[in-house]
Amino acid sequence: MGERREPRIQARLQVRIAGIDASGRPLLQMVTTRNISRQGALLEGIKSKLKLGEIVAITYKSSRARFRVIWVGDAGTERAGQIGIQSVEPDKCIWDTTTLPPMAVDMYTTPPTRERRQHRRVQCKLGAELHIEGAEGLVRAEVTNLSFGGCFVEMSALPEEKSRLKLIVWVNDSKLAVKGIVVNRRPGFGISVKFTEMSEEAQGQLRRFVQSHLGLRGK
Repeated sequence: MGERREPRIQARLQVRIAGIDASGRPLLQMVTTRNISRQGALLEGIKSKLKLGEIVAITYKSSRARFRVIWVGDAGTERAGQIGIQSVEPDKCIWDTTTLPPMAVDMYTTPPTRERRQHRRVQCKLGAELHIEGAEGLVRAEVTNLSFGGCFVEMSALPEEKSRLKLIVWVNDSKLAVKGIVVNRRPGFGISVKFTEMSEEAQGQLRRFVQSHLGLRGK
């Protein structure tokens, strides 16, 4: 069993959870917290089954952040419909911080250690334009993480998975143009895009940006 080192307080707050359930269906529901900490919470009233390690969006009042599901109550027990979540954005706290204990590391349980990404990603906030294949016009959005192989784009109206698109990202006052495909959709958040084509110039731009944020020296 995991060990929790960050103190939590009892609090019953109405929050909205958004994500994808274990069956691959969108989940969007109002639920209640039982307790909260700066970087985690215990939620109850979840009607859908969620997978361990799944990333969900939690909105409280006007604040929103991403959390990882680190514990799921067993069906048929008094814990059914409950989940434990831990923030994947430690710089964000969506709760009323004045009522919370001091900051500490919250490790209720060990998150999944398997990492499917082949490229390290850097957190960012970059303006972007999407031209989705088969759709008219462009969509303005924001890229919130970026790697050599892909990115995450925050947007409200999500294109279908496997949609092909052209993405223009503003990097250091220059346009970075790439082509990609939607590999994952996160209702309430946005889409994960895998890059499929870019020019040598774009590769150089992307390499310099990522390496500068990772503290690496490019060749």
